[in-house]
Amino acid sequence: MTTIIIVDDEAEILTPLEQMLNDEGYVVKSFSSSLSAQAHLKDHSADLAIFDIKMPELDGFSLLKSVRSHRPNLPIVFLSSKAEEQDQIIGFTLGADDYITKPFSKHLLLFRVAAVLRRHSEPDQYTKMDLVTAGSLSIDQDRHLVTWKDVAVDLTVTECLLLLALAQRPGSVKNRNQLMDAAYREAIYVSDRTIDSHIRNIRQKLKAIDAKCDIISTVHGLGYRLKV
Repeated sequence: MTTIIIVDDEAEILTPLEQMLNDEGYVVKSFSSSLSAQAHLKDHSADLAIFDIKMPELDGFSLLKSVRSHRPNLPIVFLSSKAEEQDQIIGFTLGADDYITKPFSKHLLLFRVAAVLRRHSEPDQYTKMDLVTAGSLSIDQDRHLVTWKDVAVDLTVTECLLLLALAQRPGSVKNRNQLMDAAYREAIYVSDRTIDSHIRNIRQKLKAIDAKCDIISTVHGLGYRLKV
């Protein structure tokens, strides 16, 4: 059974959302306290987590960073009334797999939850099951495992798919629409700035391992390419 964690301090959101997901066959554990959810996730696994952002004890951004430290592969979706593009960019930069704004459509939310779960549980339906290498970079498409100079790079699934799209044709320029298609297979639209944020995040994670790593170059007016 697929287990989903929901964290939201608003009962009028938490209760119907829990019921909605239960009706779809998910096992749901809901928390009105972000600190309680944080403690739970230290000792219990889950298949996906949905976090509100504006919460009194620990906001959703801080909760994501805390949870990612010990559950780096947990898919996390933000569900928030903070609809400004900058807030969404922050969420994706921190490693969120999706960002849904309130008020939300029931059908769209269920679709996007299912899409994130598919990206994590069935990566082989989107990529070939082999190894892609480009210099010191190695990507295991089957396991979504990325290494730089044999050191594992902790990327989200979306970040891995973006880097894979660049690594499959080193030296070739990929525009933002092509990268969007590679990372979001369910025809979900995200802005160019979201793609830029993901690329920035990948660069930061690579530089955290190797300060001299500079393999992704920006081609102004076009997009990005992987240096060979």
